[in-house]
Amino acid sequence: MTNLDESVSLLEPIDQDGVDNINQELKDWFGEVRDVLKVSSTDDLRLATFDKSTILKGKLGFWLQEACDMLSRQQLALDIQRMAVEGLKTQMIASRGQVIRLQSELLERKDQQLKSLETAVQTTVQDTVQTEMRTYGDALKSSPPAVISPDAFKKVVQDVIKHEDRTKNLMVFGLTEEDGEQLDVKISDVFSKLGEKPRLAAVRVGRTHGASASCRPVKVTLANSTAVRQILMKTWKLKQLERLESVYVSPDRSPAERVARRLLVQEWKEKTVEQADRKHYIRGGKVYSEDKT
Repeated sequence: MTNLDESVSLLEPIDQDGVDNINQELKDWFGEVRDVLKVSSTDDLRLATFDKSTILKGKLGFWLQEACDMLSRQQLALDIQRMAVEGLKTQMIASRGQVIRLQSELLERKDQQLKSLETAVQTTVQDTVQTEMRTYGDALKSSPPAVISPDAFKKVVQDVIKHEDRTKNLMVFGLTEEDGEQLDVKISDVFSKLGEKPRLAAVRVGRTHGASASCRPVKVTLANSTAVRQILMKTWKLKQLERLESVYVSPDRSPAERVARRLLVQEWKEKTVEQADRKHYIRGGKVYSEDKT
């Protein structure tokens, strides 16, 4: 039963028509007494007024009986209303407690999500810093300390920051380029076919080629690196989609990372030719080979 249904059930015992009838009977009763005693206001109904009248005791007794009956029914109606009000108060307190519990659960879940996001960000930054600092450490080992200038160290830090920014980006290749295109909409349509609808900003990168049929790649910036990973996990589906078979999505790699990737791809191609009877794939910056099943 919902809270609204419970509230209605608490009010059902109240007979509003009965209460209205009692009020009307009281008005009629006071009107009759005023007319008989010839007073204009109920405030004039005092003991002295009754003492001066020539009304028979029987009439006074009848009035008293009627008054007692109406007061008794009125008291019963008031008791029912009081119990209903108490029930509504109890229900309101319980509902308020439920709202507080739900708010606490919501805050707890938000806190968990924030901690999870914080952990993911810290892990990404730590991994990036460790990678860059290893590069810096290698430089220290291969050169005397005096050779490492402040500018070189500054460049390492800048590379770390740039890499962190790149984790929020994707590169889309093979997407037809048109005059006056709404690029954000086109990219959103591609991602929606993968079951993803992130907030994004897209821009073409590179120089235009005039009337050439080639199309420039698209740099897409998302809200966070988690959204990037979600999309990259599904990009294999593009080859199965009509008119998107030639579209390719990759991380936003630095120049050094692009060179390393190019070498990996070259190694993969060589192995596919030299060992055609085996399956070859790139994972974690390495080329792996295994027997075909």
